[in-house]
Amino acid sequence: MISQDSPWNRNFDVYHRLKKLNIDLGKQEDSISAPKGRRICSLAFTPSGLVFTSGTGGGSGALTNDDQDVEVGYQSGREAGIKHVRALHWGLDPFGTLNDIWYCVKCIGMVNSHGGGSFSKSPRVVDGYTKVFHDVFGGPLSESAEDGMDTSLSGWHTRSAVAGFDLPGHCSIEPEMIVQIDPELAIKIIRERGPHI
Repeated sequence: MISQDSPWNRNFDVYHRLKKLNIDLGKQEDSISAPKGRRICSLAFTPSGLVFTSGTGGGSGALTNDDQDVEVGYQSGREAGIKHVRALHWGLDPFGTLNDIWYCVKCIGMVNSHGGGSFSKSPRVVDGYTKVFHDVFGGPLSESAEDGMDTSLSGWHTRSAVAGFDLPGHCSIEPEMIVQIDPELAIKIIRERGPHI
């Protein structure tokens, strides 16, 4: 295992933060269903330790630049973020836990809105998603941050926040996330269960 610089080493248990945030992880079958008849998987593990999530929907309907509408979109982003945290938890189980996520790498956030430049506030909508990862894993936007800085930056990530999509099921937002885990853990999961769940 490689050693990481201290801002990425968490001094807290992720599950304590989840409890403080009132995020219930539910049951595995509610987050990740059996593969029979599914077109796509929920998560894909790579031997390098990168874990890719499939997009998940949050909210309903296209968004406009109206401030109230944007805040509804923000909450939709939060809903999608919680879904992905749940999927990651159950995808790592029983081989590892959310504490085994070293850091977040990349979010791609697609926002349902009319095209042609009519919507310009997709970053605010995707912030709802981003903040979940800061809250849970640590980051400057976290509820636990003081003066804009948390004790860990492992929830901080690169991001694209793009609008103008007609999304499946007419959801308001469909984000994806890539996280990094220990390659040895990823290889164990792949060998014992396979790369997809």
